[in-house]
Amino acid sequence: MDSTGAPGRSAAERHAYDGTTCRILIGRVLDLIANKWSVPIILALGRAGRPMRFTELGRAIPTITQKELTKQLRELESVGLVGRRVHAVVPPKVEYWLTKTGASLQPVLDTLAAWAAENGATLAQARSSSAAAAGKAPLGVP
Repeated sequence: MDSTGAPGRSAAERHAYDGTTCRILIGRVLDLIANKWSVPIILALGRAGRPMRFTELGRAIPTITQKELTKQLRELESVGLVGRRVHAVVPPKVEYWLTKTGASLQPVLDTLAAWAAENGATLAQARSSSAAAAGKAPLGVP
């Protein structure tokens, strides 16, 4: 039995029923990955399935600047989602990969992508209707 008296429930299952704890935990994760570049970096590393060099990763995400890629990789490394290895050669060779924790995000992102593909048009239409009713431009229109 767990602390709630329910037999065999995991911590994740218990948190699903505790709205405050669940909101806090999900909020923390979203703070880590809900920026313009974290998800593309995680997806690129996940698709590669092997360590990638900095320049290779930059080519996989052509719209990111070197400065932003460096910043985001440092952030993802600091929270344990990305691993980094520097080889002592000239020029320096630096490789990045998803850690076990980072790789465990892949199915979550795949599920979110499938949900977005299924529901994105409905959400966009509702947002446009809401914006029109409020006299505002729809999403993405200045």
